[in-house]
Amino acid sequence: MIIGAVATFLWGCSDEPEPKTVTNPQWQLDLVENESTPEWKAPESGVYQFSMTAIIRLSDFLEKYADSGDQVSAFIGDECRGVATVQNNGNKLFFLYIRGDQSEEEKVTLKYYSAKNKKTYVCEDLLVFEQNGIYGSLSEPAIPPFEDSGKYPASMTAVAACSLAVDRSSSDIFAAFVGNECRGVGELTAGGDNIYEIEIRGKENETSTVTFMYYSAQNSVIYQATETITFKDGSTQGSTDYPISLKFKLVTE
Repeated sequence: MIIGAVATFLWGCSDEPEPKTVTNPQWQLDLVENESTPEWKAPESGVYQFSMTAIIRLSDFLEKYADSGDQVSAFIGDECRGVATVQNNGNKLFFLYIRGDQSEEEKVTLKYYSAKNKKTYVCEDLLVFEQNGIYGSLSEPAIPPFEDSGKYPASMTAVAACSLAVDRSSSDIFAAFVGNECRGVGELTAGGDNIYEIEIRGKENETSTVTFMYYSAQNSVIYQATETITFKDGSTQGSTDYPISLKFKLVTE
């Protein structure tokens, strides 16, 4: 009887699902689109009599992906009227000289090529060409909404308290997912050692269910939150004082 009981116990233990162990999951927002580097060329000297200046900075979102191979160009119609590469003098700025005639009828379209994302972002008909005009300044560079033409133009913010009985480390990762696709990685806030703020990116008019995952580097395991939220562009869920409370379950094989 004792042997039978031990065998039954061991059999029952063998049926327990094992935790899924991983090492450093590559959770990040994937913006790569594999477009070729554009061959933009500014007009030759003397073709256009007038010019205007644009001093441009990328948004905080796109600046995280900035690269020395990035370019910004200006177009009027199908014709390139100016090209600039990034100048990194403490601030990553583009000094763009736009050439034109005295009475341009079409507006200026700005294009930004991200070398890291292999993607050209376009702001159609963004500004009017003005002789000796200025778009942006050194103290307040213009920030064109390039990301509006990208893979994930929409965004929302969530502030969440992660209730987990684990020893946290700087290698832990808290991330948001839609399906199997990572849509954002959280950062710890000053509000507490388990409160994260996360920017979640989405597609235009998207209303998908967002799930949350937590990677524990010490245990090499992944936890999934039992709570979900619905993606809504421009919204904020939770705050440092009143964060979303998330509870987690261990992800098994």
